[in-house]
Amino acid sequence: MPQAVVLELVGEKPPLYPARYAHGLFFALLSRVSPELAQKLHEAPRKPFTLAPLPRAGPEGATLKGTLRLRLTTLDDGLFAPFLRALLEAAPDGLPLGDSSYRLARVLATREGHPLAGATSWEELKEAPKREKATFRFLTPTVFATSKPGGRTRYTPLPDPRLIAGSLLDKWQAHSPFPYNPKEEAALRELFELDLEVAGFRNLRFHRVQAGKGFFPGFTGEATLRLWSQSLEAQEALGRLHALAFFSGVGAKTPYGMGLAVPL
Repeated sequence: MPQAVVLELVGEKPPLYPARYAHGLFFALLSRVSPELAQKLHEAPRKPFTLAPLPRAGPEGATLKGTLRLRLTTLDDGLFAPFLRALLEAAPDGLPLGDSSYRLARVLATREGHPLAGATSWEELKEAPKREKATFRFLTPTVFATSKPGGRTRYTPLPDPRLIAGSLLDKWQAHSPFPYNPKEEAALRELFELDLEVAGFRNLRFHRVQAGKGFFPGFTGEATLRLWSQSLEAQEALGRLHALAFFSGVGAKTPYGMGLAVPL
């Protein structure tokens, strides 16, 4: 069951590199209860979780000096419970982020507690309404990684509809218990390539942020995609992928704070 929780942490000062420190904390906590799971997750080419410090500006970010809100989402049923157990066991001693210790103030797990928290089932995602238009709000810098000849990687910090849909389809295929068969997947990718366009955008901004050991470009803002195909299967797929984005994130480096997207 895909889940999203917001952890409210309180310390004396904001961490210098919150995304990197949060990533390290996540694996340190998971290793306490299941070193095998932590190692397996570390080696997985597609990570079944996202982790992002919420933007400090506005009601969804940090509101007090030293207060940090971290958003964790999981796509694997076997991941959330071990992490939560480790978190609650470690919390009384403080949670280290960099050179500072933080107190766990609250775990917000429902939409009532925080608009970026909540849970759903894969069955509910599968039955998401068909869509000809899909709007996303990208709250943290988003970038897409594609391979180039010679083993190089290209990073594209633009709301390219093919890359948005392709990224979400990759995540659906990797984690959903209802993946498309190869023929269906190929047909969807072709339709998204030919018939999916940007219908509008708002407040686009471009950034350069640290994610892991490097710095990457990324964009924030809103983008609306328009599917011109009358294929009901493609409209159904776009509806599923639009709903999935809340839990899976969009693009690359989502375990390091990038690609936090909200379907509107």
